[in-house]
Amino acid sequence: MEMKSYRKDFSGLGFRMAVSAVLITAIQYAAQYIVVAVRPEWADNLDIMLAATMIPLYALGYPVAFLIIGKGGDRRPVERHTMRPGQFILAFMISYGLLIAGNIIGLIITYGISVIKGSEVGNPLMSIVTGGNIWISAIYIVLLAPVFEEFLFRKLICDRVAKYGQGTAVVVSGLMFGLFHGNFNQFFYAFFIGCFFAMIYMKTGEIKYTIGLHMIVNFIGSVLGGLLLQNVDIESPTGMMIFGIYGLCVYGIAIAGIALFFINLQKMKPEAGEITIEKGAWFKTVIGNAGMIIYGVLFLGMMIAIALL
Repeated sequence: MEMKSYRKDFSGLGFRMAVSAVLITAIQYAAQYIVVAVRPEWADNLDIMLAATMIPLYALGYPVAFLIIGKGGDRRPVERHTMRPGQFILAFMISYGLLIAGNIIGLIITYGISVIKGSEVGNPLMSIVTGGNIWISAIYIVLLAPVFEEFLFRKLICDRVAKYGQGTAVVVSGLMFGLFHGNFNQFFYAFFIGCFFAMIYMKTGEIKYTIGLHMIVNFIGSVLGGLLLQNVDIESPTGMMIFGIYGLCVYGIAIAGIALFFINLQKMKPEAGEITIEKGAWFKTVIGNAGMIIYGVLFLGMMIAIALL
């Protein structure tokens, strides 16, 4: 009976997240439809369409999701601990290493899909970074996204799952975060850093650290990279040198971060929670339930559709 109750708990979380995702998507599409209906010529303006997507997301979509997720389940605040500056720098390097590793896996997967279908797989984030005003995009990518995403995927989800142990909280938070991005380009790195951010939250009880890391990672990867792509001619000698220096810095940090991840892996060993799920029943209880399956199928379907279109 207890295992059935635990499974129902995770199913409820998955179902609430799925409902939240559907409502968020509906709000965004409705806003886009209204904007284009009022001014059809705005459909070709990336900055306006991005605003029509992001403003409803953060003004209405996420707050609705917070209400839906926050009212379900038994949430337990995580014990708070301070992260020293040196630990924060270490965490940044590991975060960036995991991001680059996940990005490489995503590129390999999408390249394979592009070969099979005979055309390139689109990257939604790349379109935003290279096509519009990078400083407008930075408001969403660097300032708003880290705050709202960390509150939902770390604070609300981890607080609810923490009683089952840090390992379970880390996997659930990371998997839901990765799937929520809705495309293969971003899934793997979002899953990797989502798990790592969840571990940091579970060890410190403070989302201010994960918000800060999220902001820095997004700035370097999207804003700084976008500025270079928009303003530097990669085919010129100077441009090649600038991109070369940028690449050396990025991959240097990433390689060091991956090495530091394995060096410090033992220190990140997850602690057990007050509730222990029986061995052999973890996957069925945590993932193989109706709500989590609905959430997974919803986003996997979206990811496949985006890749094949």
